[in-house]
Parts: sequence; structure tokens; C-alpha cells
Amino acid sequence: MIKKAKEIILFSPSIHTGGGTERVLVSLANELSNCSYKVIILTYTIGKEKLYAINESIEIENYWFGQLKSKNNHSILIKFVNKLLGAIFLERFINAYTNLNDTIIISFSNGITIDCYQTKFRKNLIAFEHLPFWITEKYPRLQQKIKSIYPRLKKVIVLTEQERRVYNSLNCHNVEVIPNAYSFTPDEPAKLNNKIVLSIGHFNEQKRRDLLVKAWHIVIEKHPDWKLVIIGDGPQKSETIQLIEGLGLTNSIRIKQPTSQIIEEYLDASIYVKSSEYEALPMVLIEAKICGLACVSFDIVSGPREIINDNQDGFLVPFPDTNILAEKINFLIENESIRKEFGQLGRKDVLNRYSPDKIYSLWLNFITEITNT
Repeated sequence: MIKKAKEIILFSPSIHTGGGTERVLVSLANELSNCSYKVIILTYTIGKEKLYAINESIEIENYWFGQLKSKNNHSILIKFVNKLLGAIFLERFINAYTNLNDTIIISFSNGITIDCYQTKFRKNLIAFEHLPFWITEKYPRLQQKIKSIYPRLKKVIVLTEQERRVYNSLNCHNVEVIPNAYSFTPDEPAKLNNKIVLSIGHFNEQKRRDLLVKAWHIVIEKHPDWKLVIIGDGPQKSETIQLIEGLGLTNSIRIKQPTSQIIEEYLDASIYVKSSEYEALPMVLIEAKICGLACVSFDIVSGPREIINDNQDGFLVPFPDTNILAEKINFLIENESIRKEFGQLGRKDVLNRYSPDKIYSLWLNFITEITNT
């Protein structure tokens, strides 16, 4: 007899901010709910606007723990008390919604994973990693905790084979690869006739909007009739606007807020560009390809190279070379037939590799397996 988990908790730092990871979370939550699992979304931050449709049966709970503060925030005593109280409050909060023996907790950030590991729910804790491990090199203490805790977890889910190899090298032999699925399929792909280049994502240090704007400054010299549309929000938005104004690009770059009608933005564009410094498996590239867009991206450690087939359905560019980024954008602008061929091949490729049926069957098999172990 198959033992089925009564609850599945998806624990995320935020929801409704427009990020690709949140879109993955909501799509997974809806799919699990449709399969009769009780799904609870726990989050530190709930946005004001609901950008994603969430099944009514799914509970959304806001968890916040106000940590103690002192004039000396580095006090060893204060840190110890915060850690102790944080674990106690988190354990009580989770306990209010779940059953210890029949619950699976899937964490959508390494910070949440580490916090949950301090509770009694650690035995059913699964880390779902959405960023490459090398990023933790900037945070030695966090990296050390991951190296210590992750081999002891129930499972670690990563998005790429590259990351599986990395975690295996850390003595994590509990790693599964489950990539993201696209969350929508337009009946017809983009026509690729509009003079619009699209980029979607936050304005932060990861996305490197400064490099995108500098590349566009080169593009616009040859193609002043084309427009760059950037959709997103974030802490570096005002800084990016200042750069746009300083380079005299206000007439050729349009910034839009995150929208629930994102599919229309893809279908209105002709080229998709990604300028990130790091990613895991970016949803926007999968979505751009399902909409039939030719893609250009920096070839970073992981992510884009597993989605874009270089010189077949897009281009991979050495990071952070804005001249080559601009060159590849110009090539697609100037070669409509290749642009459309790339778009057709990209859509076919994504339909084959990242379909919801394929990816969610992996999830359901995975959950059934761990529930019975």
C-alpha cells in the first residue's frame, strides 16, 4: 500500500514579486494540489498584487520572526538568542499546519533550509536549489553550513546535471535533478516581426542590467528604430534608469512593471536577451523559447548553456563582453530568416525537453518514492 504524504509545505522567501522561481513554486503547488495533496505555501513576504493564479485549495501563510537587536548586532549572545528563538518559533509555526510524520517540507532557498534543519522537521526536509553553488563562495559561513547540513537532508533537488556534479563533490549523494517546466504554451508562436528586444527579471546585482544597457547603446547606433523592453523591479532599478539617461537611451529603452500578462510581452517581441552574471536554470529562457523567440545570453557557469543550443536556436556570449552581446543582437536584427529559424527550432526543443507532463511526472514519482522510504 502506497503511503501518501498528508501535507506538502513549499517554503519560499517571497511570493508574487514576479520572479521565475516563484512561478515555478506556484506551478508546482497547483500541480500537487490537483493530484490531491494538501499544499501549504509558507513565505516571509507576500506581495500586494497576485501575479500568478493559485488554486483555492492551497493555503498561503505568512511567517515572520522579528529578531532581537542591540547596539552591537555582532554580539555573540544576541546571535545565540536569535538563533535559539528563531528555531523555536519556526518549529511551532510549522507544527500548527502539519503532521510531523506525514509532512514533506520543500525549501526554496538555502537560508530557509538551514533554518528548518534546526527544527524537528529536519527528517522530511528537501532543499530545492535555484542558484549555482559557487555563489556561496561570497559567503564562507553559509557555504560551510551547506557543506555540513546538505549531505544529511532527505533530498537535495537541483535543476541541472552541472549542479548535481557539484553537490556530489561535496559528499551529497542524495541529489536529484528535476528541471523547470514551462508554465504556458501559446497556440501560435511570436511572429518575430516587431522591432522589439525583450528582457525580463529583477533589477539586482545578479541580472546585470548595466551590461544589457551598455550593449544596447552599441545596438542602437546601427538600429535606432528598434526598442529594448525590460520588465521587472528591484533595488537597482533607479541606478539602471540613471545609466539609461546618462547614455541618452530614454527613447529606445522602456521599463515596465512585472505583469500577470507576461505571455503577451513575449509574443510581442522578436528577440530575447539575458545578461545575468549567474543563474541556475532561468525560466525566462524556457518561456522565451516556448514562445518562439531567438535568444541571446551570456554563457555563465550554469543555466543558459543547458537551455540554448548555441548557433542553433540562439547565441551564447562570453561574460561580460558587451561588444559580442551587441554583435549577436545585431546579427538577429539583420537576419530575419535566421531569427525565425532559431525561433522555430527553439520552440520545438523546449516542447520536447521541458513539457509540464514530463517534468511533473518526475516530481510525482519523486514524492511517491520518498514518501515510501
